[in-house]
Amino acid sequence: MKTGIAYFGVRNPEWVRKDMQTIREAGFNYVLHTFSEEDLQYYPQTMKEIIALSKKEGLGVYVNPWGVGRVFGGEAYTELAARDPEMAQVSSDGKKLIAACPNSPAFRDYMKKWIKFVCECDIETVFWDEPHFYFEKNNPELRTCFCKHCSEQNSKQQSLISSLSFLTEEVHKLGKRNSVCLLPPWFPAGLENWEEVAKLPFVDEIGSDPYWEKGDSIEKVQKSYGEVSEKIANLAQIHNKEAQMWIKNYHIEAGTEHFAEEATEIAVNKGIRNIFAWSYLGSKYMDCLSSDNPELVWKTQIKAFSLAKAYELGY
Repeated sequence: MKTGIAYFGVRNPEWVRKDMQTIREAGFNYVLHTFSEEDLQYYPQTMKEIIALSKKEGLGVYVNPWGVGRVFGGEAYTELAARDPEMAQVSSDGKKLIAACPNSPAFRDYMKKWIKFVCECDIETVFWDEPHFYFEKNNPELRTCFCKHCSEQNSKQQSLISSLSFLTEEVHKLGKRNSVCLLPPWFPAGLENWEEVAKLPFVDEIGSDPYWEKGDSIEKVQKSYGEVSEKIANLAQIHNKEAQMWIKNYHIEAGTEHFAEEATEIAVNKGIRNIFAWSYLGSKYMDCLSSDNPELVWKTQIKAFSLAKAYELGY
């Protein structure tokens, strides 16, 4: 069983080594390292060292393009559309946005450069985190993208499938695996038909992250994780992919830490044997994501994975 944790924000290899030891001793066997535009520009060799020491500590390694171009999920800043406005997504009123367009040839050229470097590192899997077109929760009327590159595409779905097909093939050529994490159905991001992603020949695993919001009930967590885990498990079985689910370990309100344990149990009961959590130590070190009691979130997730492994072994 794969049990993993997302890790970011530290670029001192000696400190990272200590954290990787903590992660391994807690029973995790995988880590996801975020790899942003900033990392590629300013920390490439440091990131290669961090990945190598993670492997040395006995952890399998995933990497993701954290916030790159605002095409993928993450809190990292992006400069791509600012540096090359021709790369930017365009709204229906002609406004250029902060996000890069996945159809842009310049964006694809950048991603080839990103892929080439990360695949030279000692990683197992590239994690394509929440591929999407730009959207704003508080502005549902916003429509994208109307750039010249999108005029040749029929839909957001077609555009994102085309982009994922290109990206995953580039990774496959370099001998690494591809994992795609799909935004849950309630986000209008452009990938409504998950089966088209599962059908892509160079996608090795598919997953999702139906995270709950502050104030949500345990019943809502049970419903969303049950439905999404079942959908992912079924698609993975039909298309011979590995199924993955993500557990929320950030913005956890005091008294709801057990939601993470419940979500993990649901995913396991639906047949998922690849489960990661976002992120290390209850996201303690990023105050915009930190949980009310991050240490308890961390301990709860460790317990949840321990119980999941025991379940898998029939104990």
